[in-house]
Amino acid sequence: MKKSLKFFMMFALALLLMIPITACSQKEELKTLRVAEVTHSIFYAPQYVALSEGFFEEEGLKIDLKTTWGGDKTMTALLSGGADIALVGSETSIYVYSQGTNDPVINFAHVKLTFKQVYNTLIAPSQR
Repeated sequence: MKKSLKFFMMFALALLLMIPITACSQKEELKTLRVAEVTHSIFYAPQYVALSEGFFEEEGLKIDLKTTWGGDKTMTALLSGGADIALVGSETSIYVYSQGTNDPVINFAHVKLTFKQVYNTLIAPSQR
């Protein structure tokens, strides 16, 4: 009797330990993030590598990358809801602000120490 109870407890414990494994195997739906870049540039190389290696998918993101060929077009895509994030220079957001927009964009600047270039990521008002 004790032997069968011990076997049952070990079996139940093994089943309990397997629950997290089954949870990991379920695929989570990816959240789509629309990114508009002002130009296709070597400065965005880390982003292109991460896209090609599937790093964003590993984090649950599907990146819809679009090159818009100009700061004005990129900002238009952001403000009209055609993009969630815009990769442009800081002057683009300054132009929008100086025109008296009611809903200014939020800037995130990152300085690359090797090239001493400033990159901005602008977030659409709907994503705040």
